[in-house]
Amino acid sequence: MNFNTVFDYDKLMRLPIVLFTSFFLVRELFRLNEFLVRYPAQLEAHFITELGARISLALFMLLLVVLHLIRAKPINKARGLQPKISALLGLTLSNFLLLLNRADSSLWFDLISAFSLLLGNYLCIVVLLHLGRSISIMAEARRLVTSGPYSIIRHPLYFAEEIATLGIFLQFRSWEAAAILALHFAFQVQRMLNEERVLCETFPEYRAYMQKTARLIPGVW
Repeated sequence: MNFNTVFDYDKLMRLPIVLFTSFFLVRELFRLNEFLVRYPAQLEAHFITELGARISLALFMLLLVVLHLIRAKPINKARGLQPKISALLGLTLSNFLLLLNRADSSLWFDLISAFSLLLGNYLCIVVLLHLGRSISIMAEARRLVTSGPYSIIRHPLYFAEEIATLGIFLQFRSWEAAAILALHFAFQVQRMLNEERVLCETFPEYRAYMQKTARLIPGVW
């Protein structure tokens, strides 16, 4: 009897992601409660947009927790340390933005930030519902998904996440935040390349799919 049979390696490895996401989910729910305490006497566009962004972010994280708990076992995965490091840094680096000092409040920047978070998190939810049990943080192959959002671009979840991350960045607007954003995106690109390599190895039809779809932005890249 091998290690995988005794400990169910895949279930063991999903626990850090579940705990990490659950921590930020609980943190966000407490922040949502604090935000609602400051409920204005009159509903304002700024308040409604930010409330929608906060609720969609909480739903996105809740969906991540649930799908990681029920995800299917991988049938192939990337080998070596680089794919694992890229996945972890791509996942976590954007959270370091929250450690910086926020920029001075600006109505327009705050509105664009809230709208970006709302749109990005809404798109994340749509993609996750379509991806279902095939979700993965590491470069792994479970089931080939090429329909729905994946019929437009190969990495719609990354696209949605970057829209939301841009919304976070706009709340800080500093050179330090820009450096973190650039580094985060560099690791996200490497994650895409790693995933495509694994999917090409696992599913012969993936190469034909790559010829028909853009990686992230239709008509550009």
